[in-house]
Amino acid sequence: MKAIGFILSLMFVLNAFAQKNIFLNIEPKFGNQSFVLNQTYIGNDGVAVEIQDFNYYLSDVSIFHDNGQQTDLSNDIWLVTPTQHSLYLGYLGIDQLDSICFTIGVPKRYNTQSGSLAQDISTYPETHPLSFQSPSMYWGWAFGYMHMIVGGKADNNNNGIPNAYFELHNLGNNNQQTVTLPLIQTNIGSQIDLSLNCHLDRWLNQMPLSSVGVLHGETGLNQNVMQNIQIQDVFTLDAAAQTVSHQINPFTWMQSANEVTVFCDQNEVIDHFKVYANTGQLLLEGAPFLSTAIIPLDHFNSGVYLFQIETSKGPYPAFRIIKP
Repeated sequence: MKAIGFILSLMFVLNAFAQKNIFLNIEPKFGNQSFVLNQTYIGNDGVAVEIQDFNYYLSDVSIFHDNGQQTDLSNDIWLVTPTQHSLYLGYLGIDQLDSICFTIGVPKRYNTQSGSLAQDISTYPETHPLSFQSPSMYWGWAFGYMHMIVGGKADNNNNGIPNAYFELHNLGNNNQQTVTLPLIQTNIGSQIDLSLNCHLDRWLNQMPLSSVGVLHGETGLNQNVMQNIQIQDVFTLDAAAQTVSHQINPFTWMQSANEVTVFCDQNEVIDHFKVYANTGQLLLEGAPFLSTAIIPLDHFNSGVYLFQIETSKGPYPAFRIIKP
């Protein structure tokens, strides 16, 4: 009998953390629009721009999940482009994701000849992101890879037509930037989809594109443009990821941008709800005595929160939500 119990417990654990295919999509945006190459946009400074090239490296992904566990993907590097921005993170034993951390740029250990894992670019397979690319993402054995490149035309005579060519090619063994964001996942069978946005207009904020010309380097504007990643919140949780529905018997809950709605099933009534900070502090409670409870989130800071629902049958296990 004990053996049967052990087997059932083991099956439960294995099922709880079954392997799933995990995809990270980083949608490029310019303002409120989906970004595509070779179209005219108006930058944050009011100048018309047409982007012809925009590529960047993403590396050192760490996923935080399942009550404090961490999975590192430090061996993987991706080259992200306007047409190739869905990244396969792997077939991983993950159930509930909390947040993600990643680096924009090529890590120092790969970047230049002084890196502990650096190798000649010609030794990489053609399909490897650190192999030769068009346009080039490599400046040479001594200077390393370009973490981000952007090029195109910008209006320099105020007629609304981009005409002055520019290039910003960012180098440097200290210009890599680390991004940490909460996550909301979409479960599709054995697949988990994660959705972020990359705001190119914010990345280029305060860049004088109409007069910069061709600029390769690791200081000045090339340093500033990489620092914009932090200052301007270039990477954000995608708004479309902020509507997620979950089923936890006997209720269903759905999160939107500013609220969580709980629907009680099986003719039960929600007698009480409590919202706790991840530290355990009680932040909000209510007694709706209805089959539906709408719990506002707009006054909460970004972070992880615990929701406790109680019906006439008693309290149910708390569930977590992430406020972007």
